Amino acid sequence: MPDQSRITLKCVKCGKVYPWSFSVQCADCNNALIDIDYDLSKARIGREGPMMERYFDFLPLTRREFMIDGGEGNTPCVHSRELGKALGFSNLYSKMETANPTRTTKDRQGTMAVAALRDLGISRFITSSTGNSCTSLARIVSRFPDMHMSIFVGDEFLKRVNWVDAPNVDVYWLKNGTFVEAHQAARWWSNKTGDSSERGFFFFGKREALKIAYMEAVEQVPKPIEYYVQGISSAMGVYSTWKASYQMKEIGLVERIPGMICVQEETCNPMVRGWERGQEQMSPEDVIRYPRGLSKSTLRGDPSMVFTYVRHAVADSGGTMLTASQDDMREMKKLAMDTEGMDICHTAAMTLAGIRTLLKQGWLKPDAVLLLNMTGADRVGAAHAMPKFVVERDEVDEWRVTPFEGGSVEGALDRVERVLVESQKLPGDVELDTETWLLGKGLALDSVALLEFSLALEKEFEFEVTEEELNYENFRTVGSVADLFRSKMADHALKRNG
Repeated sequence: MPDQSRITLKCVKCGKVYPWSFSVQCADCNNALIDIDYDLSKARIGREGPMMERYFDFLPLTRREFMIDGGEGNTPCVHSRELGKALGFSNLYSKMETANPTRTTKDRQGTMAVAALRDLGISRFITSSTGNSCTSLARIVSRFPDMHMSIFVGDEFLKRVNWVDAPNVDVYWLKNGTFVEAHQAARWWSNKTGDSSERGFFFFGKREALKIAYMEAVEQVPKPIEYYVQGISSAMGVYSTWKASYQMKEIGLVERIPGMICVQEETCNPMVRGWERGQEQMSPEDVIRYPRGLSKSTLRGDPSMVFTYVRHAVADSGGTMLTASQDDMREMKKLAMDTEGMDICHTAAMTLAGIRTLLKQGWLKPDAVLLLNMTGADRVGAAHAMPKFVVERDEVDEWRVTPFEGGSVEGALDRVERVLVESQKLPGDVELDTETWLLGKGLALDSVALLEFSLALEKEFEFEVTEEELNYENFRTVGSVADLFRSKMADHALKRNG
C-alpha cells in the first residue's frame, strides 16, 4: 500500500497542502511552486546500494516497489589538489557526475522522474531538451513498454539525443528551430494531445533527485562543505541542494548550510542579470530571447518563473551568482584535463571560471572548502536518435507536425557549418560550434571571404542576404548566421502556409 504519511506537498506561498498527485503549481497563488517536504523523524541513509534505496526517505516515492536502479549515483568525489593549486585553493573537491551512465548528473533526475511518474500513475508525457535530460529520460523509459515519451528538440540539438531504437520514445525535430521554440512547441503539443508535460523545474520528481549528489558528497568530503558551486540553467540542482542541506542539518549530519554559488555563461546569463539588479523577480530585459553558448545544457534564456525560488535559496545560504566568460570556460576545460585528467563539459568548466573570479575579488578565501558539481562531459561520437516527426511554424495552428520521411537530418546550423567549410576551404576535421567567431577573431574572415560565404549561403538556402543584413551582428559567429537563416525560413514557411 502507498505510504503518503511521510510526504507533504505544500504551496511555498500560501501553505495550502495538496494530496499526493501531479500537483506542481498552486492555482490559488498565480502558479506558485508546490514544494515537497518529508517527515524525517525516522529518516535514515542506507550504507550501500542503489541511489533510491539508500536515500528513499528523502525522495518523492510512496512505495518502494517503484524504485528504479539505473546505475546512476554513488559517483566519486575527489580532492582535486593539482587543479586547486593551479587556481589558488587548498580544499577543492570535485563531485564527478561524469561517472553516471550517460556522463551527466541528469541521469539522477531521469531515473527519479520516471519512478515518480509511475508512482503517480502517469504513463505518457512530453518534454523538451538540449539533449542531456531527454537522453537520461529515454534511457529509463525504454525499459518500460507501458510508458511513452515525446521529445521536442531544436535543430542543433538532435545529435545530443543519444538514446536510440526505443520504440516508445518519439522524437519531434524542429528542423529549423531553436531550443526556445522546441519548448513552446512541446507545451502546445501537450495541450493538443492531453499528454502530460513533465514540467521541468516544477516537477518534484526531477528536482529532488539532483540533491543526492550533495548528500553523497557530505559523506565523501572529510571537512564541512562551505560552498557548493554549479553551472546553472534553471538551477533546480542548486535549489534542491539548498533544501537537502537543511534536511541533513535537521537529522544532525551537517552543522552549516553551504553557500550556493551559481555560475552562468556570458551569452546566456539571465539569472545573474536579475541577481545583480537585486530584484525579487526577473525583469523582461533580463531575458535572453535567443540564447546560445558553449554550454549546451544551460541555454535557458527565460527562467523568470523559477528565479524567485532560486534567488531566495542563494541569498538565504549566503551565496552569490556570477558570469563566466567563454574564454575563461575554454581555458578551465583545458586546465582540468591538464592538471587532473578530468574530461568535463563547458558547463562544469564554468564552475572553475567562477571560483577563480571570486578568489581574485576576495569573495572566496584560498582555504575555503569548495564542492564543485562537475555536472557532465561531452558524449563525443555517440549515436543519436532519428526523428519520427518534423515540426515547423504554422500560421493557422501555431505548429505543423508531419512524419519524418527519411533522408538528411541537417538542420540550419549543420548547413551553415557545411557551407562555411566548403566556401572557405577549411580542413574537414575543423571543430566548429555556434560560438565560433567569424569576424574580428576566431576565423576572422576578411571582406572578400565574408562575401564568398554570404553568396554560398544564398545558393544553399535560396534566400537573398541583403546589404543591410550583411552586418556584424548577423555574421559575428556561426550561431548568429544560423539564427538569421532560421528567421528567413520561418517567415517563408508562414507565408507559404498562410
